[in-house]
Formats: sequence, C-alpha cells, structure tokens
Amino acid sequence: MSAYPTLAGSTQADCWPMTRVMAGLSAVPVGHAIDLAFLFPLDGRERNDALTAETRRHLGGCLTAIEIAFRAALQDEAPVAVILDAWPDPLCWPTICAQPTMLGPSLLAHMQMRAGIGLLLRQSGCPDSERTVEEADSALPADDPAVGDALSALALAEGRWLMAGGEDQPLRPDVPAEFFAELVWTAAACLAAVVQRASGTDDAVIAAFERAGEALLRRHDEAVSPISIADVVVRQLGDRADGPELLAVALTQRRFLLFTALAARRLRMESAQLADILLFGPLDQVAALNRSLGGTASDHVHLLLALRPVRAGLTDAAVVAQAEHYQSLPAIQADATVSALRTPAAFRAKLDHLRRVTAG
Repeated sequence: MSAYPTLAGSTQADCWPMTRVMAGLSAVPVGHAIDLAFLFPLDGRERNDALTAETRRHLGGCLTAIEIAFRAALQDEAPVAVILDAWPDPLCWPTICAQPTMLGPSLLAHMQMRAGIGLLLRQSGCPDSERTVEEADSALPADDPAVGDALSALALAEGRWLMAGGEDQPLRPDVPAEFFAELVWTAAACLAAVVQRASGTDDAVIAAFERAGEALLRRHDEAVSPISIADVVVRQLGDRADGPELLAVALTQRRFLLFTALAARRLRMESAQLADILLFGPLDQVAALNRSLGGTASDHVHLLLALRPVRAGLTDAAVVAQAEHYQSLPAIQADATVSALRTPAAFRAKLDHLRRVTAG
C-alpha cells in the first residue's frame, strides 16, 4: 500500500505528470517523486524547460558512458558479452526513463546542480565590455604556469559539459565518488537484468557485473570535475584569490564556476554547496551570501541577473523587489545565516526538528 494514498489520488486528479512514478512513491520522498515526474513526463507533452532538458542530458550521458565502459569490461565474459552484443543500442537510459524511481534524491539533486551550472556556462565568452577582458587578464595572470595550467584544465572540463548531444550520447561521468558509485550500480542493474532474462542464470551474471563494477570504481577520478578544478585554480591563485576586484570580474566574465570557487573560499564553504544555494536555494540565502561577501545592492542585482537562465522566477519586478529587500538586510543577520549554512545539513535538520518538537 502506498504511504501517501491521499496525495497520490489528489495529485493524479490534478493532472500532475506522475502516473508512473506514483507506483514507487512509497519508496521515495514526495518531493523527489515530483522531480522525477517532471524529468520523465509520460503525458506526451514536451516541457519547454531548459533545466529539465539539461538535467536529462547529464543523467543520460553519464549513464551511457558507464554502460559503454561496462560493455568493454565484460568482453572477456563470453556468455554475458554475447547477450549484450545482441542489444547494441543503449539499454540503461531507456530503462531509467521507464523506471525513474531507480534514481536517488541526492544523485538527482547533484545532476540538477550540474545542469544549472551548464546553463550558466553557456553565457561564457560574452563579457560586458572590452575593459572587462583587460581586467580579467590582469586578475588572472598568464605568466604563472600553475595558474595557466589550471585555467586551461578548467576550460577543457567546462567544454565537456557544454558539448551538444542527445540524452543517450556519452558524457564523461566526472561526479563525486558517491554519485559515481550509484551510477555504476544503477547501470549494472539495468544491464544485468537484460542478461539474466536472456540467459536464465543468476549468480554467475551478478558476479561478472560485480567484478566489472568494482574495476570501474577503482579507476574513477573525481578530481576531473569542473567544480573540483575551479577549486584548484583558486588554490593556485593563493592570496590573489582574495583581491577585491576578482570576484566581480569572474561574474561579469560569466565564469560562474570560478566565481563560485572564489566566493566559497571567502565564505569558508564548499563550492558545490554554494553553487547549489545560488542556483536553487531561497533568495534570502542568496542575499545573505552576497552581503557576507561585502557586495553592494548593485552587485546583488548583477548576481541575480546572472542567475536568470536557471531561476526563471527572477523577472524584472522580482529583481527590483529583491534589490529593495537587500538594502534593509543587516550584515549581522547575513553573517548569522551564512554561519548556519556552514554547519552540516543533517545536523541542522535534526536540531531544527528537536527545537520544533520541544517548543513550548
């Protein structure tokens, strides 16, 4: 029995695109089920949502790349290889589209964050003025080989995320180790299910996929992610990363990952967490981050405008309202908000729960 019978009925009645994910709703949080429903609509309507399309591309591309790696690793397993060779087209992504509840909430959230960064990176190469280009060149000195190499590596890594391609075209799975492991075992399950149905065997198939999956996990390098490389650039800059002009230059140059890494250094936060807040967090938190960075109201407007490709709700009227609210935001309140964000999310959630249940 579903753990959410009333919600299921009302949701379907309200025509949310949740028909297939509702079957697995008892196993996943409601919010996650809604995310999955919009990522995998089944009502025949196309959603004109760039973030949804980009998230699907990252998910499908990473899974397809891992599937290709599995097929190569299993070539020496003759019974398995013969069956997989009979299915030359990708199997993992179509399986996920049919059974989206295989994706965990944390993995989906990470992929949405990657997709959001990808949308912002598509603005790169469009600086506001020639003067800004000169400022960027002086702020990021090319005469430092370590900085130059890190910037080149960052450009190449960002380029991978920006390559055009379909959902079933391989995309390097440059994700943190825990998400790579989930993708590996998800792909293994999708492929093994096909092999088991065709061969009728069980233990031998599982053992073959387990060996191949463990080999893929050992070879994984999470340091090749653009997010990780942006952190390397900032470390190579050293004290220069704290220069007052560099943060504004990075944002104006549409170098979102560099901007995020620079801000994370100054705020003593992780870059991935900061990026997620900027892309999807409450706007009050975005304002607090900008205030703690010493940003003016004009800087805050500039930041909000840069986030528009992901935050569709940032209309002109909304930006004006946020700018007015920012004027009255005390620095001490902003610093308290940022301090709270630095604590582990699980710790904050448990503490907030205890405060609520013991209040009064």
